[in-house]
Formats: sequence, C-alpha cells, structure tokens
Amino acid sequence: MKRALRLALVAVPLAAAAAWPLWAPPLGRRIEWFGAERVEVAGAHLLAPHEVLQASGVRVGTNVWSDPAPFVAALRRHPAIADAEVVRVLPRTLRIRVTEKAPAALVDAGTLRPATADGQVLPVDPAREPVDLPLLDGRVRTDAGGRVADAGTRAALAEAARLGELEPALMARVSELRASRGELRLVLGRPALDVLVRDGMEPGALARLRAAVDDVARRAAADTTHRGRAEVDARFDDQVVLRWQG
Repeated sequence: MKRALRLALVAVPLAAAAAWPLWAPPLGRRIEWFGAERVEVAGAHLLAPHEVLQASGVRVGTNVWSDPAPFVAALRRHPAIADAEVVRVLPRTLRIRVTEKAPAALVDAGTLRPATADGQVLPVDPAREPVDLPLLDGRVRTDAGGRVADAGTRAALAEAARLGELEPALMARVSELRASRGELRLVLGRPALDVLVRDGMEPGALARLRAAVDDVARRAAADTTHRGRAEVDARFDDQVVLRWQG
C-alpha cells in the first residue's frame, strides 16, 4: 500500500509536467501577471525594430501565452520579411526573430529603394537604414505588387545577387550596375575599373575574372603614368581582355 502511494505521489507531478504544453497556455492567458514586460526584436537590419513591432501586432503587455500564429502571419505579410517566429521567454518576455528578404541592388523606382533578386522592391528607405549595395542604372517601373516590371531588369538583379553570393569581395567594391541584353557592366571606384560580364558565368571564368581585377588593382597602386580608367572584359569563354581608357 505504501509503495503504491509513493508511486502515485511521483506519477502525478510527472503527468502534470508532461501535460504542461496543454494546460499552461490556456491557464496562463487568463493571468494578467503574464503580460510581457519586454519585447525583443532580432534579425532586423533593413527594418527598424519599431517597424517590426508595428507589423507584428505584439505590444508590451501582450500575454506571453498568447497564440503566436497571428503575429507570425502578420510579419510574413510584410514585403521586406521572408520569415518570422515569435517565442516566449518565461516569465514575461516575448522575442521576435525575423529573416529579412535579401536585396541585390538599389533601384530608382521614383525614390531609391533596395530590390531583391526576383525584382521585389522593398519599402525600405536607404537614407534612414543605410545599405551597402550597388545602384542599378536607370529608372524602373513596378507592377501592382511592387515588383520590377521589366524582365531584363529582373534578370540583371538576379545576376547581381548570384555574383554577390559567388564573389562577395568583388561585389562589395561595385558602386553601379549597368545592364544590357544579357550582359552586366560592374562599375568600381577603387581601382577605377569597369568589369563586363555575361549572365551565368561559370566558376572557372569567375576565377579568371578575379585574377584580372586583382592584377588591375596592383597595377593601379603602382601606376605613375595615370593611364586612366581600365576595363576588364570577361564575356568570353576562355580569356579575359584588359583595356586601358585614355
């Protein structure tokens, strides 16, 4: 009898603990003490934390046991947010984590705005939230969904994003992009250099391009003749052509 009683005294707390995810949220939602004293925002770079809070609907005082699904759905509807989660940090903190859409370049859509690889123009003011991105030359039109309308411009953005993943050091030096019929001109300031590339260059061609750009940088650093701006043409399959302008 005593053995059975001891087992019952152990089993009841264990069962209650196992059922915690089931009974704690409904009970906690009815207790005002669980109102959030603190709301944290993580992962926001393009957006300011208060913009994330506004988009989510989460506020200081929101019960930490509230169902997070409506908050997450609201965040995912924001055009600059790719994914989000809202987690509780007991006893009285809510933490919002967002994954923002990755911009490929700045575009002129009436005002300067970042645009993604698939042409989505993000409602982010680069003057307020600085972003280190090249500017795609020319004015762009957008459709009703805020996406770049011209297919050629979208292709240029996709290529810029691809190059940013494969050659981040090179793209970090690019100040301007100029697109034309499956080709892209990358304008660098230091060294003073234009790089001509075609869409979809293979890793081997990109390695030759990287070596050519490094060579131009070395020459520019040692140049005493002021030969002017250089042009690296990497549009060919098996060679890179270097030209000096002026």
